Amino acid sequence: MDSIPTRPQDAESTRLHIFISYATEDEHLADNINDALRDTFGPGIIKTTIASEIAPGDEWRERLEGALDDADILLIVATGRQKLSHSFSGSEVGFFRGSRLHRPKMRNFDSERLIVPIAIFTKIPETVTDIQSIQFEGPLAPVSLDPAFLKNEEAFLQQMALDENDIFSRLFDRILGIVRHSSIFRFTDDEIRSIERRKTSASRKLHSIIFSELRNRISTEIFPEKKIVMRLSATRAGISGDDHILDDAKIAFFGRPFEVLGFAIETTAQSPFIPFDDFVGSIKLTQSRFASALTEALKWLLVAAKSNDFGENRRLITSPDGTRFFRLFVARDVLYYSGTNEIHIYMVEVRSRDYGDPTTSMLLKAITIGLQYRFMFLEDKSEFSPNAIKLTVISDFKSKVSRLIQELDYLLWASKDAGLNDSIKLLMIYGESLPDNFDEQVALWEARKEELSKSSFQVLEAADDHLIALKSEFIKELSCFCSATAKMNSDFTARILRVLEQIVEGKKLFSTI
Repeated sequence: MDSIPTRPQDAESTRLHIFISYATEDEHLADNINDALRDTFGPGIIKTTIASEIAPGDEWRERLEGALDDADILLIVATGRQKLSHSFSGSEVGFFRGSRLHRPKMRNFDSERLIVPIAIFTKIPETVTDIQSIQFEGPLAPVSLDPAFLKNEEAFLQQMALDENDIFSRLFDRILGIVRHSSIFRFTDDEIRSIERRKTSASRKLHSIIFSELRNRISTEIFPEKKIVMRLSATRAGISGDDHILDDAKIAFFGRPFEVLGFAIETTAQSPFIPFDDFVGSIKLTQSRFASALTEALKWLLVAAKSNDFGENRRLITSPDGTRFFRLFVARDVLYYSGTNEIHIYMVEVRSRDYGDPTTSMLLKAITIGLQYRFMFLEDKSEFSPNAIKLTVISDFKSKVSRLIQELDYLLWASKDAGLNDSIKLLMIYGESLPDNFDEQVALWEARKEELSKSSFQVLEAADDHLIALKSEFIKELSCFCSATAKMNSDFTARILRVLEQIVEGKKLFSTI
């Protein structure tokens, strides 16, 4: 059995002190590195401090700060697995840096106090990228990992045993070099050979652990549907019903490319999150209305999530060009111990399906659009009628307008999807009794729709203290819109019903699709 070198009996405080820092997700690996260091060098040569060994109830902060102040080496374990709640903490680096200012040298060894990051399949943590330290390259560096590399454990271990890849042997050699050049220890050749054998065994065991952990990592992750993740700051995360819920928020996009919505997304390699204000500001330059609509939709969903109100967990939004329509809904609400809140919002495209005869499929869509329009704007019991808007309290006014414009956008998209701007399909609906003022009706519809849309977005972009004045203007535009389009809707819906009646009775139509 290999012998472990001993230290002088009166040298209790002369051991090399290593403090091991890690993210919670890397605790298993950090514990094994701690065991490997102790097994390789023995308790007479090194002393280690690791947070996982501090018993519950101990004054852990005081103990950790005392150990950091005493440590000769701050060893950082990073594998890129850290989550938002337990990301690598810069506080330990900051404390150790401060300690080095008043004691730059190790107490009993002829060396500067060191910060040694071990970065495995990740980059060195940002908190220590500016520090002169040991950095490891090789297959576990932050590069794309070949899946074939993780098929066979023995092949993996042989590859990692190569000098340029054996990161743990290099760490052990650095530590051995420090203690060998001190005046405290005197090693025999047999003791050095014993350490070398234990070093090789410990390194192989650690690489085996890494092999198992890497195999459990996600190789490929696919999001069949688009997903928006909103990250709320700790100051906003615990607040519900707050109009400023998007203050300091960040946004990230996952899934199939979002270019279909008409905007490009630029993120860094380190994080997919970008400040929400920067994102909205960039798309407002060319797509102001879309930016306002998206902002209100996200704000409504976030406020509802923070209020735990999922009774109507959906918002509708159309692409800037009006050709595609999406349903947004909250799928996950995560609150981290750090106080930061992440809300995952899926963005599912709305698509219609046709069954059976294309003529009746088109008519079904058309009658649905006509009746939905009537339900929304022309019936007093609708929440979007002018009278209902008049009785909407000002605190709910902006949200009500946001939903109104979303529902109207949906009807416009559904109309295009049904092909109701196609002359042949319209000919089938109108038959031989074409309206003489068709062009005037279309022009009037476009004008009133544009004025209502303009008024809606003025409301969405307005400050709260301007809403009362804008409310009366909006109701005026809405009333004009409803009165100008009521006859059109009535005539359009009636014509579709007559065509459907003819089909049910088996009569020959004027034209077919």
